[in-house]
Amino acid sequence: MSLREHLQAIYNERGQLTPALVVDVARDEQHPLHLRFEWNDTAAAEKYRRHQAHNLIRSVRICHASPKGGEPVSIRAFHAIQDPTTRKYVYEPTAVVMQDPMVRRLLLAEMQRDWQALRRRYEELEEFWDLIEGDLRIEA
Repeated sequence: MSLREHLQAIYNERGQLTPALVVDVARDEQHPLHLRFEWNDTAAAEKYRRHQAHNLIRSVRICHASPKGGEPVSIRAFHAIQDPTTRKYVYEPTAVVMQDPMVRRLLLAEMQRDWQALRRRYEELEEFWDLIEGDLRIEA
């Protein structure tokens, strides 16, 4: 069975699909999803703390004057930039990203990948395009 089929089976059996239900079902060492999880509590705790740190870094915002005037704009204080040689992400202050042409290009490439992923995820919904058109009208 595929991953989708396993998840569909959980949904069919339980009437809903949540991360907690998936973990509960996968606790059984014989279940095919069991090996997709980290069951060593020490390792899992460390991964979770890193996830929390990631969320902390992403939550920090800075305010600056809007280029169009008006209300100040709140932006992220740090951006994750992928090192081209190691392929690992590091967080850089927004000011550093904006001042370094290469790092800025890396961020813009990431932005383009994010936009393409968002478009692929929702492009079949007419409301997605209505939302974009509405945003463009507000900006104009």
